[in-house]
Formats: sequence, structure tokens, C-alpha cells
Amino acid sequence: MTTFGKRVAKLREEKKLSQEELGEIAGIRQSTIAQIEKGRNKSTRKIIELAEALDTTPNYLINGVIDLSVAPASSEIGSYTEKDVDNPDIGAYVKIPYYDISLSAGIGNATWIVRDNPERLLFRESWLQSRRLNEATLKAMYVRGESMEPLLYNMDTILLDISDVDVVDGCIYAIIFKDKLYIKKLRNTEDGIDIISYHPDYKPMHVTQEIYDRFQVLGKMVWRGG
Repeated sequence: MTTFGKRVAKLREEKKLSQEELGEIAGIRQSTIAQIEKGRNKSTRKIIELAEALDTTPNYLINGVIDLSVAPASSEIGSYTEKDVDNPDIGAYVKIPYYDISLSAGIGNATWIVRDNPERLLFRESWLQSRRLNEATLKAMYVRGESMEPLLYNMDTILLDISDVDVVDGCIYAIIFKDKLYIKKLRNTEDGIDIISYHPDYKPMHVTQEIYDRFQVLGKMVWRGG
């Protein structure tokens, strides 16, 4: 498993930069770059500048998570712990907690539970505003299983807008169907909704009017990171 320091070193070497040259571009002392690559510094207040110098995102450097969304990588700040949230160098951002979902009997009884995890996804306010997203209705969660490969892999991160529950053909949603949680592509049909996996080993499911009371859309995927 790679670390923050190893990712920095690998990208620096790929760009054929010395530690001193990288430091000059990012505005960081060479000694700090060396400490990062040795694993002694787990982050830096200049994380954005360092990521830009290495043509990547802070999210990738710190967590190894690649921005897989259609949004430009430079628009998204990344994933940080609460310790980093107060960093004044990051700029205008919002922080989104990771959630789990607790299911109980009966449709509409899904409860969002904040994970016991200090990590938060941070996004620039301008990125959210440009997509008309409201932080109050955004939830981050991990993908489980292989049914959405190769689009989404096990433990990929997705961001959901829980205010967007109207089904648009081809979009990805978090749903409850027959008391189970799924992340799936949805498609409207004449007599209901198709629930579609990307992995060919998983057959589509179909929601008809007769069983519509066992189906619920929790939110639409608006960002994904692997």
C-alpha cells in the first residue's frame, strides 16, 4: 500500500524533478519535501500547491483517491482529517462527512449515520455552486461490492445529493429495494424502473407498480472517487 510520501516521491521522479526543484515550484523547503518522502510528515499546509506542482489532486496525494468524476480535478480539493480542516491555506471549502445507512423494516425507514471516522471530503464552495449543490443535502459514502465494476469498485467513494431523487435515465443512485441498499444505474420503463448493474454477471432488476412500495431513491451520485 502506498503512502503520502511514496506518492509524492513517485510523481516527483516521474516529472524528473529534484526535491529542491519541486520545493521551488510548490513554495516548500527541500527539507520539508525530504521529510514528506521519508514518511515523517503526513501532510503539509502547502498541499494544494504541492498537488498542482505534481499535476495531481490533494485527494490523491493524501489518500490515494483518484477523482473519477467528470468534474475537472483542479475543481475539487480532496479528503482530509478534521486536523486539516482549520488550515487557512486551503481556502473556501465545505466539508462532507462519510455516512452509513441503517435500514429498518418498512420503506422510508432509512437512517443516515455519520461514520466514526475523522476523515471528511472537502470541496471548494465554487465547485458546489457551479453545480447548484447544497452542502446540507450532500452525503459521502463508500461503495460496497463489485456489481458496478468497472465504473465503481469496492470501497470507492461517492458523493450523493439526497435532494435529487427524480429518476433520470442512465444516472447513478443510491436506492433501497426489497429492504436492501444498492448503488445502481436506473432507467425508466413503460411499466416501472430498471435497476442496472455495470458488471455483466449481475442481471437487471425491475420495479413494477405492484412492488413500487418496496423501492426508494435515497439520492443521486454527483461525484465519485476511486
